[in-house]
Formats: sequence, structure tokens, C-alpha cells
Amino acid sequence: MALPNVIPLRKNGPLVDKLPWPPDESNDPPRSLTSLARIVDGGLCHRCGSCVGICPTIALGLDKQEYPIVSDLSACTDCNLCVRVCPGSEFPANRAAKSILGTIPPCEDMHGFFHRAYLSYAEDPQVRERSTSGGLITGLLISLLEQKLIDGAIVVSSDEKEPWKGRPTVARSPEEVLSATKSKYAISPTNIMLAEVRKTPGRYAVVGLPCQIHGLYKAAELDPRIKERVVLTIGLFCHAAVEHEPMEIIWEGLGYEKDEIARFLSRVGKHPGTPHVELKDGSLHPVYFPKAKGYRPSSMEILNILYRLYTPARCLTCYDSTAEFADIAVGDPWMAPPSDDIDFLQGYSFALARTERGIKALSKAKDAGGIALIDLDESLARRSNRMMGTEKRGRAFRVIETLRRQGRPIPEYGFTIPRGSGIDFLKTEMNILSHIFCFVRSDWANRMRPYLLKVSLSPLGYALLWLNAQRRRLRDAIRDMRAKRRRKTGTN
Repeated sequence: MALPNVIPLRKNGPLVDKLPWPPDESNDPPRSLTSLARIVDGGLCHRCGSCVGICPTIALGLDKQEYPIVSDLSACTDCNLCVRVCPGSEFPANRAAKSILGTIPPCEDMHGFFHRAYLSYAEDPQVRERSTSGGLITGLLISLLEQKLIDGAIVVSSDEKEPWKGRPTVARSPEEVLSATKSKYAISPTNIMLAEVRKTPGRYAVVGLPCQIHGLYKAAELDPRIKERVVLTIGLFCHAAVEHEPMEIIWEGLGYEKDEIARFLSRVGKHPGTPHVELKDGSLHPVYFPKAKGYRPSSMEILNILYRLYTPARCLTCYDSTAEFADIAVGDPWMAPPSDDIDFLQGYSFALARTERGIKALSKAKDAGGIALIDLDESLARRSNRMMGTEKRGRAFRVIETLRRQGRPIPEYGFTIPRGSGIDFLKTEMNILSHIFCFVRSDWANRMRPYLLKVSLSPLGYALLWLNAQRRRLRDAIRDMRAKRRRKTGTN
């Protein structure tokens, strides 16, 4: 029986363990590929790219949805590295914390351990302007490259054919770093670039989501070249990734020919900004509600819809929202301004320096004039992003316990999941209910998702978004008023 050249590892295609291999000796495929297929089919695959990046024989590739596939079955040596590196099935959180941070923070702490907290921005006004928030990551990487402290940085740029899609790459010049500015929210397999780290000596920085930082840690345990050559990790705050399907639906509905579009901008304007497309004539056009006057939903408001319809299965069991195992963790400053002279609309990044090498990298970039750093008190820092982080953590722990009782595959983190209060339970249940279409995997739910997305982007959806925006403004105004009162009274 002739074997196909490309073998999907997920259940909408033929599984590896249903294929004879080798065909003339036995019906057993390589055990590692069988195990990897079970991880993918069990809903544990992050699509982080770690298995592809560490494969020594290039036996693995990716399908259009970024799931691993067997691209060359004959190349597989059954080394099992693809399974051992996978952070989706198992991540030793306590061991990693002890190794990276020198301590094990309480698993209830959504901010994790950090030495220092900052508001920051790139000193170059153009870098700050064209970046997502304050341009901290762009300014930091450019400064480290110019000082020759790193030889390259693993980042995500935009795919040339489908600009909404991220394309992992190694940036080796300031120009290449600049080309990768702006957030990409669709799933992107950043860790496939670990193959380049293994192949090419040098000093690398890696920018990745929490799951990708988890995979990088495990890869460094398995391959000393990765451990030696990756000299800095920069983690991104993350509520969840987004499946490709909604981005494809939105992209097809823009009304432009593909050859007209130069690039997709996840945000135009500062925190939280609005998504636009830039045409090749240089003009910018809103992605959502292009004819609306006045109020226009921000990128975060649209993402809140996408998360509730198209959060990937493995994101629902990931508790790490603040990249707890990176040297530096960076996100938007979802907090009250810490002083009257700080206007977040000018562009600021929120950063946690978790390790000594993270502090050193930031300090060297600051001393070289690449970035500005504004120290934050720990109590202020722990108020930032708290809603997002507690929601994600509570949801993950609740889903893991439910799946465990049902006898279904769950990720192993190596710690006992804490029990929350009754109020925490109710909040988590409400959050899970709002994500119900991410949990229901029936054909009916699959048909409903695109319909609900289209309704959300209709005039009715616009009206509901406007009402929700007024609620948010009131909530933020109350938050900021309380923060001012605390500053005046000197209380925390």
C-alpha cells in the first residue's frame, strides 16, 4: 500500500495510527507520531510550532490551520522529541518557575513573580507611533540589535498573501523588526523558528505567547543549542488566540481585491486602537463598520466577540495570561493612569521584568536611548490586566477539573488546582457561559458561529457594541476616579 506524502494528525483527516508503517514490515506507525496524533486529536495542541521546530529530520510540517502534519513519514526516526517538547499535553510549571525565576509563586497569582514593573515606550517617536501600544518590544529589540547584544529576534510578521495571518520569522536588522510591528491575534506557530536557532549559531531573543514560552522552555531542556543561543525571552500577555475561520470570514467580506491590500493593521490609534487595512495606494480603511460615524469599536471590543465564538480548545485550559515564565512580560496597560501626566493615548506598554537578564536587557536599552522606563509600584502593577487574568485563570482551572471528571484529555501542569470562593465560582460560570460556542463542538454550533459573527458585525451588533462601550466608559471613569483619590490620600 502506497503511503501519502502528507499525513494530517487531527481527526478531520486520516490519523497516523490508522496508517500502516512501514508497509512491508508491520502495521505499526512510529510511536511518537501516534502519541502526537493523540495530543492533537485530544484537543491539547496549542499550535505553537514547538514540535516542528525541534524535529531533527524535518519530518513534520503544518497544515493551513497551523496543526502539525507528517510531511515526510520516511524521515521520522521515532526520536519522540515532538512529544516530549509539547507544552500542550504537559508543562512542569513548578520546575520551570524554580529554574527560571528562582521561586515558585502561588498558582492563584495571575501576575506571577516579577522583580520590577514599568510603563514604557520607544524613545523613537516613529517607532512609538507605528507600534501597537508604546513600542517597547520594537524599541528594545532594535536597541539590542544595534548594540550587537543579539544577532536576531524571533518575531511574527504579516503573511504576504494573507496579511491578517502571522508569519514567524527571524529579524536580523532594525528594518526587519519594524516590519513585524502591530499585534497579530490569529494563531501563529512561532516556535517553528527554533529550527533556525538550532541550525544557525548566534544570540537570539524570542517574542512569544505564554504557550510558546512554555514550549521554548521544554525545547531548551531537550536541546542545549537552544538553551545557549536564546538569551532573552519576551512574553506577550494573552487572553486567548483566535481561530483562522473568523479572520477568513472577515477578510472575504472586506470588499477589496487581494492585490489591492498592502497590509492589515490590527490597531490604528493607541490603546486600544481600531483595526484597519492599508491599500497599496497608502489609504487606510476601517475593517469593521466602515460607514459608521463617531463611535467605532476598538480592536479589543471586536476581539471580545471573536474570543466568545472562536477561542481554540487548548486556550480554554491555559491559565497563563501574563507570560509568567518569560524574562520580560509585556501587555497593554489595562489600569488607571498612575499619575496625571500620563495619557495612555500617547502610547505606553506595561512590562514586568521577571528575571535578572530581563532587567539587564531593559536597562541596556534604556541607557542606549532606545526605550523609556517608568517604574511602577508593585501594588499598582498588580491592578493592571487583573480582570482578564483572573477570568482566564478561573476558566482554565474550572474546565480542567470538568474534563478530568469526564475522563477526557487534560494538560498536566504539576500542581494542585486551587479551589476558589463561591463568588469566584459564579464569575467563572458566567464567563464559561459567554464562551458556550467554544465548548460546544457540534455541527449545529459550527453552523451558528459564522451566523452570530455576521450578526455581531451588523447594525444590531453595532448598537449593542455602542451600549457596551458606554458601560465600559462608566466603569473606567469610576476606576480612574478611585485611583486619583488613592493618590491624594496616599493609600494603596
